[in-house]
Amino acid sequence: MTDEAPITAQDPIAEHVAVCPVTPFVVEQIVGLAELPWDDRTVPDAAMRRLGWREGDDLPLEDTFVTAEGHLVHLGSHLALSFAHFYWVGGEDWGEDFWGTLSGWSSHENVGREVFDAQIDAAVAGFSERLGPPERDLRTEGGTLAMGPGEWRHAAWRRGSNLLVIGPRHEGLSYFQFEEAVVYIGPVEKTAPWPALHDFIA
Repeated sequence: MTDEAPITAQDPIAEHVAVCPVTPFVVEQIVGLAELPWDDRTVPDAAMRRLGWREGDDLPLEDTFVTAEGHLVHLGSHLALSFAHFYWVGGEDWGEDFWGTLSGWSSHENVGREVFDAQIDAAVAGFSERLGPPERDLRTEGGTLAMGPGEWRHAAWRRGSNLLVIGPRHEGLSYFQFEEAVVYIGPVEKTAPWPALHDFIA
């Protein structure tokens, strides 16, 4: 007999997709915010507080609001509302399902990119019902080293002096190993040509 602890297998690694759906109510809120001037942060900040969005002081992300439904909203000179994540859980580095613990989010285990992509398609469909078909709807090669290659869809509408974009991007909290889907609002010159949408929300 020895005092050594028994050797146990590491938790198996499983792919997950976490979702906080973009409801018609959230679509209406986002469309309203997309009409505001984003060159003066005090204006959208005040509007978000009127919508009941709160500052996410308990989250490991700076400049984050949380919608009443639980979406995380990252702020800077733009808005990026996160509504889906594609990631894995298990092993030594990512042993806990952070996204699955957040209020308003549901985590689906052992599902792949098609479930993540379906969330983007659903969000595009929701905004299309409100705004009409996207003015740009592009598919390009994307993905991460951790999750593998895939086809990324980015859809966009001009809203006055702003651009509203839906699509995936690399997720910074994981050092860009994983992917998140966001609704993005950012200023763009009315007469400027369309930017590369992937670069715009990166």
